[in-house]
Amino acid sequence: MLPLVIGPYRVLETLGSGGIGTVYRALDGRSNDLVALKLLSGGPALDSRAARRLVREFETLEDLSHPNVVKVYDTGVFKNSPYLVMELIEGLTLRDYLNLRGEDLASPSTWPSTGSWELSASGDEDGAGPEDGEDPEELPFNLSAFAEEAPSEELSAPRRGPSGAAARRGAVPQTAPEEPSLYSHDVDPLDFEPPDDSGDAGEAGDDVGQHERAQRLEALNRPERVGRLKDSLLQVCEALAYIHAHGLVHRDLKPSNIMVDEDRQVRLMDFGLAKFLADDAGMTLDGRMVGTFRYMSPEQILGEPLDGRADLYSLGVVLYELLTGRAPFDAKTPGNLWHKVLETEPLPLLALNQRGDPQLARVAHRLLRKEPDDRFQTAEEVYEALSE
Repeated sequence: MLPLVIGPYRVLETLGSGGIGTVYRALDGRSNDLVALKLLSGGPALDSRAARRLVREFETLEDLSHPNVVKVYDTGVFKNSPYLVMELIEGLTLRDYLNLRGEDLASPSTWPSTGSWELSASGDEDGAGPEDGEDPEELPFNLSAFAEEAPSEELSAPRRGPSGAAARRGAVPQTAPEEPSLYSHDVDPLDFEPPDDSGDAGEAGDDVGQHERAQRLEALNRPERVGRLKDSLLQVCEALAYIHAHGLVHRDLKPSNIMVDEDRQVRLMDFGLAKFLADDAGMTLDGRMVGTFRYMSPEQILGEPLDGRADLYSLGVVLYELLTGRAPFDAKTPGNLWHKVLETEPLPLLALNQRGDPQLARVAHRLLRKEPDDRFQTAEEVYEALSE
């Protein structure tokens, strides 16, 4: 049952829910404006870390104003549960937005409802999958195989060692966490290897496989899709440049935290893990890492001090995924994933997507370099590279 009133806000409907809370569409009784209200799960089960995260989100955003950064208006407590009031964004996650074909894109009223606020309640899941009752094979190309891992605030960071690439390779934890509880939503193992080209299935099977791969690449490389991807990334770069200039690191950049509205304006969402760089020591005092496993930079995995280049690494993961349909690194456990991020290089993007945009491929691989000094150094540099 919906709460009728939360503070000065009248609740109208539920927009989405997750492991730590619910997001409602609400009406501000003072201004008569529609807003999104994020209410954390309360009572004895209220997670104090989640409450602190919500407070940080408000403190982080209340003084920011940028067209590509979600606006936050208010915070409060309702029946022992903290809530956050923010700009209501009617739109899609970046991945869902890129799944749309031209005829669907032309009419925002036909946009699917999945993915808009489903993950903003907790930051846990990506709503990129098909709706109930829909056959994934009948949908436009989608990355529904991607299931977001739960935020990893519960994990301790690997021990720090000497700096440098060799030290990074030796710094992976000796006992990688393997408990099922790490995946609070029973996430399937990440496995995005392309179909086997060995030909064991016979000539007919090989022909079918080649046809399917050709269709998949055609969908990935539709010119209008690539154009929308570039435009969206340019806007993300503008948002990152703005927050980095204000001493902030987002630390949880992923497609589900990037929203696109019907005017094709991008908003960077969910700053619950962001922090002022000056407060770095206090935020990491307990040795916990924060973020989503698949998008973490090597320095984030190691619990090292972060700057904006960690967000740029995450942007590289996003770009690689959206250009190839698979993650740059995949594994069944966080420990194995960390090993790969720290020790190995991703497969060449253009080997997976031979028809991919060479410029975007170059940008992605530079963003994914393990040493921060080897990446683009600022979001402005990424913007310039994407604009070439």
